[in-house]
Amino acid sequence: MPMVPGTIGEFKNAASWWRTKIFTEVVPSSDGVGDLLRLMASRAPSAFFIIDGALESQKPFERLFARREKFVFDATASEPRTQDVDRVVGLLKGSGTSIDAIVGVGGGATMDLAKASSICLANPRPAAEYQGYGLDMAKGPDIWVLPTLAGTGAEITPIAVLRGPEKKLGINNNFTAPAVAVIDPLLASGAKKFNRFFSMMDCFFHHYEITRSKTSDEDAILDARDGLRIAREVLSCDLSEFDEARAVKSAVASVLGGSSSIGGRVGVSHAISYGLSNSSPSLPHSVAVTISMLACRDIYGDEGWNDTVRFLETSGVSRPTAREYGIGESHIERMTSTALGMEKLWLSHFGQDWRKVVDKNFVEGIYRRIVEA
Repeated sequence: MPMVPGTIGEFKNAASWWRTKIFTEVVPSSDGVGDLLRLMASRAPSAFFIIDGALESQKPFERLFARREKFVFDATASEPRTQDVDRVVGLLKGSGTSIDAIVGVGGGATMDLAKASSICLANPRPAAEYQGYGLDMAKGPDIWVLPTLAGTGAEITPIAVLRGPEKKLGINNNFTAPAVAVIDPLLASGAKKFNRFFSMMDCFFHHYEITRSKTSDEDAILDARDGLRIAREVLSCDLSEFDEARAVKSAVASVLGGSSSIGGRVGVSHAISYGLSNSSPSLPHSVAVTISMLACRDIYGDEGWNDTVRFLETSGVSRPTAREYGIGESHIERMTSTALGMEKLWLSHFGQDWRKVVDKNFVEGIYRRIVEA
């Protein structure tokens, strides 16, 4: 890829740095809120905003919280649930107002809620009935996003990951891809170290798994290799304090995480993380994947495990455990069932013969290591 930008000025002028064909117009910015509102004034004047409530105390977002047409989402309580989507859709249908766009402002969870709310607004059934792949769905209002963390890749992916009553699974549809993503790396300056660190860990794991995938296409793997190099560079530094150059590199790596996910597939640690996430609403996805990777040394080898441990130590972050989130022995059976259902992810890592390796005992063994850690 071209030279990675190191300043916000270089980032604003950066040419496309991904190879995979994406559905989203990426707008690099140094004035994210201002650029978002200026673009929307001419292209989507009637918009509904879904905003992470954690941003309310931060000055750059005052203009957005002052808007009447908004839904404030508490992303700290849980990742988006299908009932959250149904609630937003109900509010919008009840208002009788026609909207041009739904705008997600926040991290991956808030952007996923905006993406799911848009497509479900145009379709008649509850959100839980649309979790999955290849479902015939109508397009909703355009989706615009303003990410306030770097790493999730949600700013460009055609996936809206949701917790449902029975499973954690995305609405996977091209109509869930944002039309426009305004990306300002400086907006992460108000985020807590915990969020900045673990969102980049998630970015690293996306790239790491896709580079080892047996089902990902060539461009996705090339994007993932670039993203892996950048994510490693960022995470090899202490992220306790916000730094502009690292924030810019994180934003570049995050977009590559999204582009590589379009033509690529993650693997084992993500399959295991879905079971963990379904057992604890307060467990962030990025932390769940970190816990999973720490338990998968025998699968991925020393490299992924050593990197994970080194990154935690460099930023002074203790190794997360399932116990911290109330997950124990009693959850193993349900987690195993959830993980076994992630067939595409097992196929990605092990190939066509994955069933010769992966069975109930294999998955239970991983979860047992996790709950005993």
